[in-house]
Amino acid sequence: MAEKYFKTGDIAKFHGVSSDTVRYYDKENLVTPSVVKDNRYRYYSLNDALKFSNVTWLRELGVPLKAIKNWLDYKDLTDVSGFNETYLETLLLERELLDKKIYFLQELNRRLASFQTKPNMWEVVKDNYIFICKGFNFTADDKGFNINESNLYDSQEDVFWNKTSMIVYQNNLRDFHHPKKGEVYCSNIISSIDQDIKKISFPTALRYNFVGNPFSNMRKMQEILKEAKQHATTHQLCLEEYCYSLFYLSQIKEKSPVYYVHIYCPVHYTGE
Repeated sequence: MAEKYFKTGDIAKFHGVSSDTVRYYDKENLVTPSVVKDNRYRYYSLNDALKFSNVTWLRELGVPLKAIKNWLDYKDLTDVSGFNETYLETLLLERELLDKKIYFLQELNRRLASFQTKPNMWEVVKDNYIFICKGFNFTADDKGFNINESNLYDSQEDVFWNKTSMIVYQNNLRDFHHPKKGEVYCSNIISSIDQDIKKISFPTALRYNFVGNPFSNMRKMQEILKEAKQHATTHQLCLEEYCYSLFYLSQIKEKSPVYYVHIYCPVHYTGE
């Protein structure tokens, strides 16, 4: 029985790709036709078609062309299985990163919603947190910012963690009215499994959803602190020593920056 052959268009239709893709794989010596006629028509054998199927699903998995060439040259199932296991580890790491990206955006949107529903208002929040990322920290005073040379938490090597970090102020409540006092860190809102990361937990906290410019209105900052003390007294809460201001984003409105900042004042119930 004579062997059956497939035309370029047949291979394309069978695998749901364009004829250009079939020609490209031919050009890259991934899958070349077994027969090329004098009129330059190309014909693929059943073995070629099966080989093309392998290339197609490997590409769908995101395997680079160079690695696919190696895969196609394997003569032993052990080699194939070994490659698959290695690439599986790569995909698992990619999934972990994707999960972080999803969580980051979900958590960020949850927090940004408060600026729309309760702008410039206090609310009692529970089980909130921020993390201090690896990297520099610096102090701020009337003269400006002073970057410290020492790094925090050098064991943390998560690139996504650091590149999605935000700015957070840690202020003693006595200096709360002055936003350039205190210490500033790289921080994040995504969860971390690294035990070396410093997690600042807020089992209970007063959170002010600040929308404005904290650097241009000192009187407003004084009013916020006064409101915090009144709010705490009303709800039988006791303010902790420090508060944290987490900067999410800024927008230019009427030619001046408007910041969206969560001011966390950790509290505990009176008598605890």
